[in-house]
Amino acid sequence: MHPRYLSMEPSPFGESSSRLSAEQILNSIKQEYKRIQKRKHLDGGYQQSECCYSPESPSQSSTMNVSSMPGTSSGGVSPTRKEQPLFTLRQVGMICERLLKEREEKVREEYEETMTSKLAEQYDTFVKFTHDQLMRRFGEQPASASYVN
Repeated sequence: MHPRYLSMEPSPFGESSSRLSAEQILNSIKQEYKRIQKRKHLDGGYQQSECCYSPESPSQSSTMNVSSMPGTSSGGVSPTRKEQPLFTLRQVGMICERLLKEREEKVREEYEETMTSKLAEQYDTFVKFTHDQLMRRFGEQPASASYVN
């Protein structure tokens, strides 16, 4: 026996929450990278001690290389030169933190919009119910204004 309010209706948030595509994530990372460059958080060169690494493959698995990004070419890089990671671990952390904040703000906005519309809908229903109850109780007659005389 389930109460009416626990009915299995689709969530109003299911429609409004959207998933980020890989392309959107990549664009956000590129934008954040440009912001970091502008704030001069990127040095001219990369320091090996700051580089991110993975136990499986320290040089490739968790680092993003310039040649792996669409729209960039590695034509200017000589084959004898070791490829340097594009981001340090700290920079990846900053990028992810900013992406999460932006996503959280968007979800909060969607939540507020949905809750506001649901509250307005509930209020309209309440007003209609109250009006119907008053009409039922007093009939269709207008209220007498005998106290005004």
